[in-house]
Amino acid sequence: MAEPSYTLRESFDYFCNQSNLSPASLGTYSYALEHFFAFLAHSPMAEPLSLAGPDPADRPLALLGSRRHDVNLLAWFVTYLGREAHPTRTRRGHPGRRLEPASVRLYGQAMITWFRFMADELLLPEAFPAAAAISKARRRLRTYIPASEARDAAPEPPQGIETLIHAFDQHEIPADLPAKERARQRLERLRNRALLYALADSGARVSEILRLSAEAVRGARLNEQGVWQVQVRGKGRGRHGRQVTLRFTEVTLRAMREYLAARADPGATVLFVSHARTRPEYRGRPLSANAVWRMIQRTARRLGLPHIHPHDFRHWRATQMLRAGVPIDQVQRFLNHRSIRTTQLYAKTAEAQVDLAGAHTSPLLRDP
Repeated sequence: MAEPSYTLRESFDYFCNQSNLSPASLGTYSYALEHFFAFLAHSPMAEPLSLAGPDPADRPLALLGSRRHDVNLLAWFVTYLGREAHPTRTRRGHPGRRLEPASVRLYGQAMITWFRFMADELLLPEAFPAAAAISKARRRLRTYIPASEARDAAPEPPQGIETLIHAFDQHEIPADLPAKERARQRLERLRNRALLYALADSGARVSEILRLSAEAVRGARLNEQGVWQVQVRGKGRGRHGRQVTLRFTEVTLRAMREYLAARADPGATVLFVSHARTRPEYRGRPLSANAVWRMIQRTARRLGLPHIHPHDFRHWRATQMLRAGVPIDQVQRFLNHRSIRTTQLYAKTAEAQVDLAGAHTSPLLRDP
């Protein structure tokens, strides 16, 4: 039986103290717990549950099992994550942003692990069907399909992405700044320009772009079609990601080389590195995907554009190629999609182009 004195918060603290998780993992579990409390406190979906209501952190575990719907607690939480939850650190001005599918799976699994721990420690009431609740949540998590994937078409790229691509083409640096700061800002501008060009030109994932090496750029050669092909490790866990081919045009390659030349570091191995102003200890270290995301967010806000994510460049490139009449099998190879069905999602975003093609070629519209 659960101890009447144990609340949700106290049981979570006990779990953290007993676990051997890293500080970073515990931070992730804390974010998941914030969403869990928000679900219980505010979601209409949680109203039939015994733990629902204000101040859920202080509710005793002994309440679990007192209502018949409690068996759905964790499964409904997973549903809440996919439909209602927002990032805990949403940027101001973008309140409609939903959790990424990976975050839904991560936070859902975190709460499942916590409840499994409580069941093993005999902290849950006997009236609560813990095994069934965990099983239902796992099944819901396995079959979870985010809204963007459940549609029969990929999302339309956000407006203004073409403007963002060229945001650093002309970027004035104040002349009254110290020489070192001017040099640092110039490096940042050249790096950001090359990054945005690379994302837009190749349609690659940001993780793939960040795996480009300085050596590969120095030795790059354009083929007869004016394209530089380079192999990098693509999507996959650890070192087991499959090799994918990225393609860049001369304009992007020239931007990369201009950035490398400005760094004046012939021994550099990583192409894109940090030039942080406030954290000089990070300078020269490989740039992270989160840093790229923050750069794009700041730049989009400065230009008055809507929320734009690095992966939006991939959506935009796929749609742009299909609307230009590129055969779908070529778009599939260009974007390194495993299945052509993924590419077909982007083809369906161009339905207006299909209508226009049909209207312009109809034999009934021709003069007799």
